[in-house]
Amino acid sequence: MANNKQICILCRGSSMPYAAKYFHDLDKDMIVVNEFNEELKNDFVARLFEEKDVVHMVSRDTGLSDLRPEYYKKYNITKAVLNIFEDEYNKRSSMRNLLENNGLKTSCLPDTMKPFQKEGGGFPTTGVISVVYSTVVLGKKDIHIAGMDFYEKDYYVDIRANDHQKRKGMVMKNFIEPFMQKFPEVNYTFYTNSSFKSSLNNVIIVDEQSRSAY
Repeated sequence: MANNKQICILCRGSSMPYAAKYFHDLDKDMIVVNEFNEELKNDFVARLFEEKDVVHMVSRDTGLSDLRPEYYKKYNITKAVLNIFEDEYNKRSSMRNLLENNGLKTSCLPDTMKPFQKEGGGFPTTGVISVVYSTVVLGKKDIHIAGMDFYEKDYYVDIRANDHQKRKGMVMKNFIEPFMQKFPEVNYTFYTNSSFKSSLNNVIIVDEQSRSAY
């Protein structure tokens, strides 16, 4: 990724179209989270993939969180980060093998992220990992997130958020606020359709459904 301080993160919630309005004016670095095969049939998503330098953040779910091989080639995506640490990464998971067979350079989460795990270990979601990764590993100072609705809304495509995911959304909220509080020098902007609010001075929440920004 380019050596700049700004990045955008694209998740798959109903608020994803905010990216079409706000991401084009941002720097080129963009992390996309998990599988976007259906979303890429939309022109606004394809345009973002074309103009940004995309790094793919993926979960362990082989065949569920990777892109089709032709999309990696079409959008010149050459790097993928697996949401696992080195010990698991070195066991050569099926996801790592799949991505590398498609010509991607893969990496894992560095140990510098371990102190920021939630109680009991790990992180709530791959989307949250992307925020932590951008902050701790990439050292970004201006982080923009679209499509993260904390499972209060359904996905942008025709996928409903299930009860387990909705419970996970609460864990995400409980994690992300104290994490961002540790980095007052970093600005976080969420474009979301969720009820997420923040009292932190370094957090902006854009919710056009309620016509508000916090």
